[in-house]
Amino acid sequence: MPSRLQPMPDTLDVPPAPPIFGTEMRTRLLFLIAVLDETYPAQLSRYTGTSISSIQRTLDLLEREGLIATRQLVVRAVTLNPIYPAAKEFKAFLLRVAGGFPQYQVIRESVRRRPRRRGKPVRKAPSRELPDAIDRITPDNMH
Repeated sequence: MPSRLQPMPDTLDVPPAPPIFGTEMRTRLLFLIAVLDETYPAQLSRYTGTSISSIQRTLDLLEREGLIATRQLVVRAVTLNPIYPAAKEFKAFLLRVAGGFPQYQVIRESVRRRPRRRGKPVRKAPSRELPDAIDRITPDNMH
């Protein structure tokens, strides 16, 4: 198990999603938006391997239906709609179903949550050694 996060590839094999919300694309986008909290169309396009225009059309439909909310920054920021009735339950459902696919967990862990300080040098993090106690755990002594 690596001790630090690996950089994300440009495309990730996001698993096919059952068409719970009409189509596979709509369902995949809702899973990704729930996992990423806030995202943008180019990032969704990279993860799904789909054109940005197709992503934008699907996002427009989801926004018209009230499932997602967008706001215009420099780019279009996308989140689940916080004023949707049962918004907490809806997000919990999406995260629960997406949790069955390890690829979504990899995506969630790979997202950088805050920007890098301007001019900060990029350096490799030191590797962390496992404590001695972990080295001694075997199936025989796990009782």
